[in-house]
Amino acid sequence: MIRCEVWQAVSEESGEPESKPPASESVGFAQTVVWMLKVQAVMAVAAAVAGAVFFGKTVALAVLAGGAIGIVLTAISALRTGAVSASGDPVAIAAAFYRGMLMKMALAVVMFVIVAAMFAEWFVPVIAGYVVTLVAYWIALLRIGRPGGRQSGSGSALNDE
Repeated sequence: MIRCEVWQAVSEESGEPESKPPASESVGFAQTVVWMLKVQAVMAVAAAVAGAVFFGKTVALAVLAGGAIGIVLTAISALRTGAVSASGDPVAIAAAFYRGMLMKMALAVVMFVIVAAMFAEWFVPVIAGYVVTLVAYWIALLRIGRPGGRQSGSGSALNDE
């Protein structure tokens, strides 16, 4: 089930409705991004440790390089989108989202080319490290979708502590 919340407050000056999310939503967005980055980092390090145990130090470094790409790309797209989301203007939010995704794709290509040159022989572990960070998105979706995973008033869709 998809939930969509709309904020409407009445401006004290003009009495006109304004669609601007409360400040707690910006804090919630930041908390969610930090949570996502932490989960990605933990998963990348765990995969690197497993790679080191089973295949050696070089594979572990390659897995960490792929994980770092995933973490950096998540941070870049979140910063791009989050910078405008506080404005509440749907057109500006959509434009920021698409610009963020375009920047994310371009940076992904550049970063993978650089890492491919460094870890040419171990590119499969690089991809594995990147894929591990993508699993964090599925964990977030599962966490949001479960009963009690999204609390009203908590400020964050993922912060159900």
